[in-house]
Formats: sequence, structure tokens, C-alpha cells
Amino acid sequence: MCTAVTFLTSDNLHFSARTMDFSFELDAKPVYVPRKYKFKSLVPDTEFVSKYGFIGMGKDIDGFTFADGFNERGFSIASLYFEKNAKYNEKSKKDALNIASTEMVSWALGNIESVAEFENYCQKINVVAVINPLLQVNVPLHWIVADKTGNTGVLEITKDGSKFYHNSVGVMTNSPEFPWHLDNLNHYTNLQPTEFEPKQYGDYTTVSDGPGSGALGLPGDYTAASRFVRAAFLRQYSAPVKGTKAGVNAVLHILNAVDIPKGVKVTAKDVSDYTQYKAVMDLDNLSYYFMAYDDTKLNQVEITEDLLQSSEIKMF
Repeated sequence: MCTAVTFLTSDNLHFSARTMDFSFELDAKPVYVPRKYKFKSLVPDTEFVSKYGFIGMGKDIDGFTFADGFNERGFSIASLYFEKNAKYNEKSKKDALNIASTEMVSWALGNIESVAEFENYCQKINVVAVINPLLQVNVPLHWIVADKTGNTGVLEITKDGSKFYHNSVGVMTNSPEFPWHLDNLNHYTNLQPTEFEPKQYGDYTTVSDGPGSGALGLPGDYTAASRFVRAAFLRQYSAPVKGTKAGVNAVLHILNAVDIPKGVKVTAKDVSDYTQYKAVMDLDNLSYYFMAYDDTKLNQVEITEDLLQSSEIKMF
């Protein structure tokens, strides 16, 4: 049900990336949304207009809905499922931005230029519990945001209210809440990329199993808790790289470790929850790389000056 990571190269290129793991076939495509584009909200009598042009992975169902993307200012956001924890208001509020959970990405990409600005503004957002016409549910989501300064954060809205967390580990998955995942990471302080030193038990000296033995105990299942730990470990210890190509390659290798093949994670409704696509966003060079489940070709689209001058939606 989705894993997100950020990554920094040795020459200060900033990447934001995610797997889209879902049991519902989204069939999303990269879409460019121009400046001054008007969105009509699922919340009655609510509209908002984009200030910035952006590229997002989206679908048009009587209006575009986006799962992730980045804008011309190098700000990115991705939504991840937050089942059993998300709690939104039942009614609109005066003097607040009233939107549905599935509209957070399109609003933020169209109007926010940095994580700091998002943090300042997110308390003014009133996410309203409305039924999404595609999924036919009030979609429970939380969001990871990142920008080209390296700042990263998480927004979660629960029964305790709206909370923004600074994300120092650069990783997010699904439920439980983000602070729980950080606490859980403390249980894996034994993990290391090098071999363990020999230990003495009486007169017996242990012998290492060889390279990789320092990662013994790294969880390999597909729960959100395990994917968080696995992604955090790989992100931390992946070798430094330089340049765009090497940066994208390094991020894809991290995502490959949490990629879910069809058939190995089956829901209670007997439907396969799998990685429908992997996406890597270069926040400095404004490029979106994506790889679909059925095609290992890495595709690329980018925000160019010519594209920014366009006033039309463009689907790639």
C-alpha cells in the first residue's frame, strides 16, 4: 500500500519517489496541469485555482485526481493510504480551504512552493469526509511533502486533529501513524551494512556468515511497518552517487526492495494488492520518471519553459 522515500546525491540533487501499491486498478497517467487551471472540489460549492504549473500522476473522472507529483517550484507531494487512522471533518468550515482528501495533491501542487509554506498553511485546510466517485469511499490518506531544499514533512489528520511532522528519515509508508514508525525504528538499531564482529561464548568464538550478516533481522514482509524499516535502512546505507542518472538509478534500487509483485499480497476481498507503478521525481531538474508494472521501460516527462507557457492540460 505504497512506500515513499527522498534521496540526496553527493552533488545535491534532490529526489522524491514512491511506489503506488493498490488493489484497485488506477490506470493513472502523467498529466501536466497549467497555471490558472480551475479545479472543482467534491466538497459542494468549492473551487480552487492553480498558481503553479505541475506534473502529476493522475486520472480524469469528471475532473482530474492526482496521487503524486511536483510543480515548477520543485515542491512535491505524494498521498499514501492511511486506513483506520485518517479522520476528517464531516462539514465544511467558514474561513477555511474545504477540500476532499483526494484533492490535497492537486491543491498543494498548484499553490505551494516549499515544505515550509505547506507547513504554515496546512492548519488552514479543512479536509471534509466526502465519498470519492472512483473508489466509492471516503478515501483515508496521509501525505509526504518534499522540496529542492531537502526539507521533508508528513501531514496526518486523525481523531486528534491535523498534525505536521518533520521527516528526518525521509521515508513514509502506511498505518500506523508516522511517530509510531519512528519509535518502531528504534527496535532495529542492530542493523548495519558491515559484518558483525566475532563474539565469545565461553571458549567458543562465533564466525560470521559473511557479507550481509549485519542486516540479519531486516524485515522482509510487505506490511507497512516492515517496508518502513527496510526502506529506511536501504536509503541510509546506499552508496553515495553523483548526477541525475546515477541518482535515479539509486532510488529505483531502493524502491525495488519494497516492490510488491502480483499475487504475493492478497486482500480480504481476494484481490491482489501490488505495485502498479514506481515514480521518481527530480526536484532540481523538474523531471518525472515512472515505470509501470507491465513494462520495465523507464519513462520520463519534464516541465519545460515551453510547457509552462501552455494554457492546456497535457496527458502523456
